Formats: sequence, structure tokens, C-alpha cells
Amino acid sequence: MKKIALIAAIGLLAVACTKWENRSTEYKVTGLWTGVNQELQVQASPFLDTNDLTATPYTEANFMENGSLTIDSAGVRIDSMGWSIKNDTILVLDGIDLGFDNPLGGGPSLVPSNLEFEIRTLTQDQFNFRFDTVISLSIPLIPVPVNLTLKQIQRWER
Repeated sequence: MKKIALIAAIGLLAVACTKWENRSTEYKVTGLWTGVNQELQVQASPFLDTNDLTATPYTEANFMENGSLTIDSAGVRIDSMGWSIKNDTILVLDGIDLGFDNPLGGGPSLVPSNLEFEIRTLTQDQFNFRFDTVISLSIPLIPVPVNLTLKQIQRWER
């Protein structure tokens, strides 16, 4: 009887002490993260080439277990959306708005509201993810389509 209790106790201890590295990506992402910075690159050669790096130390992202995500800045909720993990390497944000409306007016936003970010770094202390896309626009009076390249990199820490 004592052997059974000892084996059970060891088994429970082993389960409780599972290393962070062996946990699921969802488990690793869940929780409160503090912003470091956000980088946004927009390029439409030869017309536009910009890179904006914004420090975000007063911004917090709360990735909740139920798939909700709230973004707060200095105590004010600035955004609310959903999140999920795809294939352990892709962070899907549902309901995000990067603010790229159709420059020709009237149409839908150039960037969909469900974005897939590549997870670049995910440790106990750092979480970095990146979104890249190329959008081809036909603009009146310009004979060839203009390719608009968008890159967004978000860096967070605990």
C-alpha cells in the first residue's frame, strides 16, 4: 500500500513540475504581457517607404484562457479582440484593426480583421510576433498595379 501511495505521489509531482518548455503554446501565451515596442513598416516603391518604431511600455496585453485579448494603456482599455494559436507557430488575432483603409475610398479595409502573426520569440520573459503581407492596388492613372508591403512587429515582455 505504501508503494502505491509513493508511486502516486511521485506521478503527481512529475505532472506538477512539467517544465515550461514542454507546455502548449496556448499556455505559454496566456497571461499579462507588457509592451516593449511596435514596429510598422509600409513600403510602396518608389512612392512610399516608411518605418515607425513606437515604444509601448505603458501598454499591457492580457491574453485570457477563454480566447479573449484586451489591450490596455495606462489603465484605459484601447482594444478588445480574440486570439488563438494555429500550428504552434502562428498567433491569430481576430478583430484587429491596423488602420489601413482603402485609399480609393468606399471599399473594405485593405487588411482583413483576422491576422496571422508569425511567432518569432516566445520565452517566459519575451513574446515577439510579426505580420507581413503584400497588397496589390490598381490606382487610376497609373498603368501598373502598386504593390504595398506591410510589416508589423510587436514586442512584449513579462
